[in-house]
Amino acid sequence: MKTEEEKIVTVNKQERHNTEVAFADFMKKSEACFNERSRLNPAYYKSLSPSDLEEETCRVMKHVAPSTPFNEEEIILVSGHSFPDIMAGRYYGVEVKSTKENKWTSVGSSIVESTRDQYVEDIYMMFGKLGGDVPEFKFRPYQDCLSNIAVTHSPRYLIDMEIKEKNEKTIFDKIRMPYSAFQSSSDKIEVVRDYYISQAREDGRHEMPWWVGKKTIDAIDNGEVPTIKLFNLLSIQEKADLKAQMTILFPQVITGDYDEAALWLCTHRYYLCMNVRDFFSAGGQYDLLNGEKLAIPYPAILRKLMDVMPYVVRNLNYNKDLEYLEFNPELYYSHNKLRTWISQVIEIFNHYTYRYTLSKKSIEVKFSDLNIDLSSMLQNPQRFVLGQSKSKKDSV
Repeated sequence: MKTEEEKIVTVNKQERHNTEVAFADFMKKSEACFNERSRLNPAYYKSLSPSDLEEETCRVMKHVAPSTPFNEEEIILVSGHSFPDIMAGRYYGVEVKSTKENKWTSVGSSIVESTRDQYVEDIYMMFGKLGGDVPEFKFRPYQDCLSNIAVTHSPRYLIDMEIKEKNEKTIFDKIRMPYSAFQSSSDKIEVVRDYYISQAREDGRHEMPWWVGKKTIDAIDNGEVPTIKLFNLLSIQEKADLKAQMTILFPQVITGDYDEAALWLCTHRYYLCMNVRDFFSAGGQYDLLNGEKLAIPYPAILRKLMDVMPYVVRNLNYNKDLEYLEFNPELYYSHNKLRTWISQVIEIFNHYTYRYTLSKKSIEVKFSDLNIDLSSMLQNPQRFVLGQSKSKKDSV
């Protein structure tokens, strides 16, 4: 029996490498003990509840401890009070999960780890596969068996105890961030949100997980239940404000690409709009500018954009909660958001073409050929009034 002085677990952290090796050996021996006991009494292990399994894991670890540098009395079940479920000394722990099915996968703990013990540095997962003829158990480093993230009432890890055997990637491989860095991140939700949205874009998918909005997570943490509301029930001013926000984050809506904006409206503001296209689109043209006849009519989308500009300016100047970094990072890093956003809009209009009818002939126009001072029109929309002559109104 080793004396306390010989135990390396409670020695200072300069012995980290030695203790990591010792802890890995401890977990290997505990796994062997667990599986041997299960073979001798499979019915007992098949009957274990999650809390029973936590207690059994603690008993097995205490049984194995004398053959390791770990103190038996320092192996403590803290389930329900802290993460992980079992502490083995000050810096090491074991999280216990299981399934009644005959598979090595399940839903794990919250990615936030708000109850994580402040001192724990190395965590193993003890996973019990209680289905099949004889229950089986595996101990693996925690970060090595988290394959993805799913949502029940909040974002949670998906467990797969055979990731390495299948030569697949952990969630941390996918987000290109070590577990230690992710665990210490001040905003894990931001990291995960960026990953899922960028992955969808890389794959050419127009999708946005409903739960990645920070407001959703905050609401859940505060015991609230986020609800989806109908966009059409909002006031004219509220609609205009949201339209401005969508135009800021997704300038592509100007020329008809509404997919990301519609998803954002639902996942980040919780409004369902049945007719996003109708809300943004503008057919026809305006052939009067400040009462003067235009040689070539301007597209109606310009008028719609000018109408919403006061809301755009107000949001760019005062709305600190817009998700710039997530959806329009150029604005996030800009010292003059209005000027940067107008540059983005000008670039979009420079590639925009539209058609108008002259003497029953359809003519294609490149917006860039109109030589419009678009920057001035957007910054001072009150000085530029687009209208339609009577004959134009009759024809549109």
